[in-house]
Amino acid sequence: MTVLKSPKSLQSRAELQTRESVRALLCRAVATSALLCAAAATAPVGVAFAQNMAEKPGNSAQGSSASQPVYAFDIAAQPLMQALELLSRQSGVPYSVQSGTNIAVSGKAVRGSFTLSDALRQMLAGTDVSFLLSGDTVIVLPQQQSTVGQDGSIVTTPVTVTANRVPTITLGAGADSGLTVLSEEQIHARVQGDNDPGKIFRANPNVQFQAGFDNPNYQNRLEERGATAVAEQDLRPAGISISGGKIDQNNIMLDGVSINTYAGVENQGNNLNNMPDDDDNLINADSIYGAHPQSVYVDASILEQAEITDSNVSAKYGGFQGGIVNYKVKNPSDEPTFSANIGRGGSNWTDYHIRSSDAPDADAKPPKFEKLSYGGSASTPLNENWGILVSAGRRTAETTRAADADYYLMDDITTKTVADNVLGKVRYENDAGLGLTLQMVYTPYAQEWESTRRYDSAMDIVGNGLNGYVGLDTPLDWNGLGFSHFAFETKLSINSSKVGRDAETNIARQVRSNAGGTYSGICNSTNCNIGTLGDLYQSQQELSYQADFTAAHGQNDIAFGADIRRLHAEAERPETAYYARSPSANAAITCLVANDPFCENGAQASRFMTEYGAYDGEVSFYTGALYGQYGLNFKDVPFGEVKVQPGLRLERDTFLGNTNLAPRFNTTYETDFGINFNVGWNRYYASNLLAYALRDLSPGTVNYGRTIATSGASAYQVGAFSQRSSSRTNYGGSDLRTPFTDEKTASVSFPLPLLGGDTRLKVIDRKGRDQFSRVASEGGSTSYTLSNEGSSAYTFYSVEWIRDFEEPVLGGQHTFSINGQYGKRSVSNNSYFGSNEEDEDIIYNGQVVSPNALSMITGNLDEPWLVNIALYSQFYDSRLRTGLTGRYTFPYTIIADSGSNRNIGGTVYDVYEERQEKARFDLDLTLDYDLIAAGKNVLTMNVSIDNVLNRAGAHTLVSEAPYRKGRTFWLGLTYSY
Repeated sequence: MTVLKSPKSLQSRAELQTRESVRALLCRAVATSALLCAAAATAPVGVAFAQNMAEKPGNSAQGSSASQPVYAFDIAAQPLMQALELLSRQSGVPYSVQSGTNIAVSGKAVRGSFTLSDALRQMLAGTDVSFLLSGDTVIVLPQQQSTVGQDGSIVTTPVTVTANRVPTITLGAGADSGLTVLSEEQIHARVQGDNDPGKIFRANPNVQFQAGFDNPNYQNRLEERGATAVAEQDLRPAGISISGGKIDQNNIMLDGVSINTYAGVENQGNNLNNMPDDDDNLINADSIYGAHPQSVYVDASILEQAEITDSNVSAKYGGFQGGIVNYKVKNPSDEPTFSANIGRGGSNWTDYHIRSSDAPDADAKPPKFEKLSYGGSASTPLNENWGILVSAGRRTAETTRAADADYYLMDDITTKTVADNVLGKVRYENDAGLGLTLQMVYTPYAQEWESTRRYDSAMDIVGNGLNGYVGLDTPLDWNGLGFSHFAFETKLSINSSKVGRDAETNIARQVRSNAGGTYSGICNSTNCNIGTLGDLYQSQQELSYQADFTAAHGQNDIAFGADIRRLHAEAERPETAYYARSPSANAAITCLVANDPFCENGAQASRFMTEYGAYDGEVSFYTGALYGQYGLNFKDVPFGEVKVQPGLRLERDTFLGNTNLAPRFNTTYETDFGINFNVGWNRYYASNLLAYALRDLSPGTVNYGRTIATSGASAYQVGAFSQRSSSRTNYGGSDLRTPFTDEKTASVSFPLPLLGGDTRLKVIDRKGRDQFSRVASEGGSTSYTLSNEGSSAYTFYSVEWIRDFEEPVLGGQHTFSINGQYGKRSVSNNSYFGSNEEDEDIIYNGQVVSPNALSMITGNLDEPWLVNIALYSQFYDSRLRTGLTGRYTFPYTIIADSGSNRNIGGTVYDVYEERQEKARFDLDLTLDYDLIAAGKNVLTMNVSIDNVLNRAGAHTLVSEAPYRKGRTFWLGLTYSY
């Protein structure tokens, strides 16, 4: 037992209280807390660590606040991990968390001017969390069992607090059951050398990464391709699917401001990478290469926190059918700081494995690449109220590929990608709690590409983005009608991007190399490919204004607000593009049409041609939303309290002309035993409507043909093309409903007995309704129109456990997390837009189907059973920091090419079949070691190892791309001051 004297008792012995004796008394009072002793060493006389709990039993342990300074706080109700970070930042007082403290529970809102102890009491009210306070440290700990002695002293159980706080992962509970929060340290531990923020969530359940031809995670791939140089050169963030939504159905934000691309991504192009592959010999005419779910590509090094919400999303947020991601940028620091970094990765630091059932093609080689990254940041206060942060970084990737053997006139092809990130942030704060923020992020992106199987195919793929906002946040000094602690936050923002391609030519063709004339002997193949399909651009500008209010209403809380957005987009094909094919070769070829580009006298002429018309158009529309949410707290219930939180979001857009009402509702039962039960029912409406508006601008395609006789008087007399068919798409449609998803969710959160830590069990059931699909009118001309006949379904079960080991274990402190999941996703129409018109039908289950229809057949599009683990550790007083992230994938079924063919009616089809994929375990490592730590000067070595176990994967690859990436290294240095 430890006896803590109350402030009154301490004051009554003033004659004994020299500075040294007070410090010694305080250190003895907490016995095991070395941190408190260290804090007391600088604490002024009269600062007390304990409150007379007899006056307010069950509340925070803290001394009198009369002599404490007053701070301006603006902290919304949120999980304690986030709330404590804000409290520390806004007061300038650091904090530490005792091992075993549950900071996943939600704290109350704190808005206004308070002493630190009063703010903590208000924040922690109703939780099982307490605190101790010194002049320069807040210690957060579980509520202490205590009794009042006869002499007025408080008898408590011993308190053990560690000096270094382990950066934890917060699992939201109750109404926040869908929320997971990762700190800056956790971000750094999970993100590899490429600084891709998408990888922050790679150990989260309910998250699937976008997969391309080089990724084994995509089940419906038509070819099992290995590692490619184009994939290595692509420096865009990984796309993620949340709760079964497509990668472009999330609401992604930077400091609460949209960085979404509303023009569609997953529906673009002829493969899921939305990028041509290494050896593509036909470029999709309508693919906006470079399109991405994010308008700006955020550098993970500028982030201080990342949040993901996969379910139970507040009525504050709309415009998604997947989930919510919010990246929080660092604020300017309280003192001058500077950092610089450089890093490298490359194919010479990468192991490759051959995984082909056939003998690999003689020309098949593993990708050859080099990646570099470098940058710096600086922050400083300008005066007591103003601060500034600037950062700039560049990432580059250069690849070298050998041209296809048939194209002997081409040498090795070297291409490069440059991705920049420039940030400026200015922040003003005053003592009244008013904050003003100005932030701008600019991320130009340029990627070179050239086919290894086509001449004159070079293009530059661009993806430039700009995002900025002016934000104001302040408490409102108004109380009345039972309301208090009003706070107001507003932002005026701009989100702009331009993506597209700058191509070498707007004419693509097949030519015969054995026909003589201009193209004689141009390649070793009978048919050679030349040219591309021209330039194509797409841009968007989003101007938005949002305002949010929060307040307390008695023991309840309320939130309401509005946002208005203007979306403007432009799409352009500057020149009509042509693709000519099926050449007929003969020395007797005679061109009857002057200046026919697809006919050469005495050599060859094309028999078919497709025309992609030039266009230049724009579209604008508005969206508006109002939302309200009210949390009713019922405390007089057996063994705990109940919180009922109904909410509504009213949305309208002028594109479809629909007014949509999205209800949000959840109920939480918080027991006295630390167990939280929550159930919710919510509706989410889509917002990626610009894709359809922009496609409506295209004039479509016109197919032409001509007959070249091989005998008779008109033999090889080549006349003009005549129109055979056309294709036109009306994506705007009429009387369409806005696609939406209904969600039912349930969760249980509790501290795990014996083992400690936090546990969360969750089930999510979603049904997508009124999803867009296409209806075609067949005939000589095909017209596609939108319909609401699509649907989807997603079911997900997960269990998560996280524990912080702040007491030294194996010489260090650790945060360990493990989760398992089962998920099943099905869609009736996975992609509204058509794929490459040259795609050939296949046979599956005895039926001739389009490759695009596989998504309708297979049902489950994800790996159903997964286990994720993550371990963050720090050793030697945090000088060495490591992060391990692993994923175990259970066996699952895919559909893949069987390697056999079948002739039906004279047409030969590839036969596809189901195949079982074997289990695998992937493990990645990050390591940071401070080589020099001299005061504020720190030089750190950064190491990232992807695929630590050097696994090659269980399945085989096609012979022309037979290499699978194994262990990959990234090495860097960071200097900070």
